[in-house]
Amino acid sequence: MKTAIRAAPLALLILLLGFPQLSETIYAPALTEIAQAYRVSAGQAQLTMSVYFLAFAFGVVCWGRCADLYGRRPALLAALLCYGAGAGLAWLSRDFTVLLLARLLLAFGASAGSVVVQTMLRDRYQGPALLAVFATVSAVLSLSPALGPPLGALLVAGFGHLGVFAALGALALLLLTLSWRFVGETRPVDLPPPAALGAVAASMARDPRVLATVWLVAGFNLLLFGFYTLAPFTLQLLGMPAWLFGVSGLLVAVGGLFGGAVNRRLAARGGAERLPRLALIAAGAAALVQMFSAWPGLWPALAAGVLLASQLAISAAFGCAIPPLLAGALRDYRQVQGTAGAVLGLMYYLLIAGGLGLLGAAYQPHAWYQPLAMVLLCAAMWPAARRLNR
Repeated sequence: MKTAIRAAPLALLILLLGFPQLSETIYAPALTEIAQAYRVSAGQAQLTMSVYFLAFAFGVVCWGRCADLYGRRPALLAALLCYGAGAGLAWLSRDFTVLLLARLLLAFGASAGSVVVQTMLRDRYQGPALLAVFATVSAVLSLSPALGPPLGALLVAGFGHLGVFAALGALALLLLTLSWRFVGETRPVDLPPPAALGAVAASMARDPRVLATVWLVAGFNLLLFGFYTLAPFTLQLLGMPAWLFGVSGLLVAVGGLFGGAVNRRLAARGGAERLPRLALIAAGAAALVQMFSAWPGLWPALAAGVLLASQLAISAAFGCAIPPLLAGALRDYRQVQGTAGAVLGLMYYLLIAGGLGLLGAAYQPHAWYQPLAMVLLCAAMWPAARRLNR
């Protein structure tokens, strides 16, 4: 297949693919201050995270379908404009309901960084080359936890939660400028008109491999973003200073870099298909270790150390599992990659939004809540991991 215009530099595509995660990790340190500034409970503040993923899920459908119908470049540029509008509204908001609306716009626009850019990568690479690219992407994206929480903590310390919203607006402007200048169209010119969205969705809903992949991708994301949602409050319960959560991003980054390195090595040897199941076993073991951090009477500093160190292992498991899951998910849907990517994203982002919403709704202000939730999540993922390896 021939592409219409030379594709954007890989480094820019990686930046665009990673900005939704960077956006969320910058935002996470502001959760406790948002709860105070808008006079809402911790559970309500956490609701802004689950609302984000709900809008993200529907944004994936919109921009993925637009990428097939109108092209990858127009879909990406329109989405970045939407993201910038959400950042501006968040900065202007003084009411919690308006903030939720701003979060919806932010998420709806940011979702193109996932579905449209993944589609561009699938346009350019296939087979082992695609897996190697996703492994590289995973390793680079693991730096966002190292950058996001500390940067968010600094912004909150210096300018409050409004500083975070201003930074998101600046990020939107930067990405829009770079995309307008450098991103070309990658949709193959000889592709037939895309199949109807409903037909693609029906086919994928009957595909056991797709369903298992969706459950696992959602689960591993919940293991990661559940940490960002719950850890600020868990560390607060343990009497730890707010800056510790920002520093914890370094551990998450180290874990992600390790996972990406393992992926690249196994991609060259053709053994990466085993990684999701092995990664889940490692994540489950780490979640059980996290339970020790909630042991009654444990010295708080030691409890926090156990919690953060075990999260390093969970982050490594995330970095190991996600690239092979995403690289192999749509191998049977090459003719409708944008639409299929949209459906895939809708399915797992709805699960992520529902999972984060459940974590917030069931939240209990006890140190045992976070590790117990992670253990139960790993157990729920196991049947899908077994199905995927059949």
